[in-house]
Amino acid sequence: MTFGDKSNEMNALAKPVDAWNIRRIVIAVLLGTMTIAYLRAFDFWPLGFADGLRGVLDLAGPLILLAVVLTLLVWLASAFIALYRRNFRRAAGSVIAILSVPACSAILLATSLSDPWVWYVVLNKSRFETAAANSVSLASPKYVVLEERDITTGIAGVTENHFVALIYSESDPDELASSIPGLSHIYGHFYRRDEFM
Repeated sequence: MTFGDKSNEMNALAKPVDAWNIRRIVIAVLLGTMTIAYLRAFDFWPLGFADGLRGVLDLAGPLILLAVVLTLLVWLASAFIALYRRNFRRAAGSVIAILSVPACSAILLATSLSDPWVWYVVLNKSRFETAAANSVSLASPKYVVLEERDITTGIAGVTENHFVALIYSESDPDELASSIPGLSHIYGHFYRRDEFM
């Protein structure tokens, strides 16, 4: 074996492998899940409960979103570099990873499985139904506000206050939604009403 053969062999070993970037795709799914988990947590977490931690995480929100955007931009640049080097699988893996973040986020937002309000109602259904049955509601069909929360996020005085009410109602869902603005169905006879002030 000559020196030239060893040099060609070393160059072949040093050449980047055209692989699919599976690790990057997994990281993208985790980023999309983390982003939605962050948004969903603040849609449920009331003020007054662990305020210090909530305040720190509220301020960290823009940093998390900035980190996700910067990561996607780096992956986009690496996709172009991979295309330039004719590593098509690596470029396709980067593009799939970039598209996985918004796709994963959209899927999680569209499904009720990721909504903490659904799980809150499902896990406490019997307690809420008992509270609704014991309430002195004169409305027919029964309409009871079970719980109200202030889930305001952002800087005080700059953003609107966001209040959520958990409602039990035996009314027709379409009729109820048309008569009360900001109302959305959660599960069974349970609804949530969002008010911004």
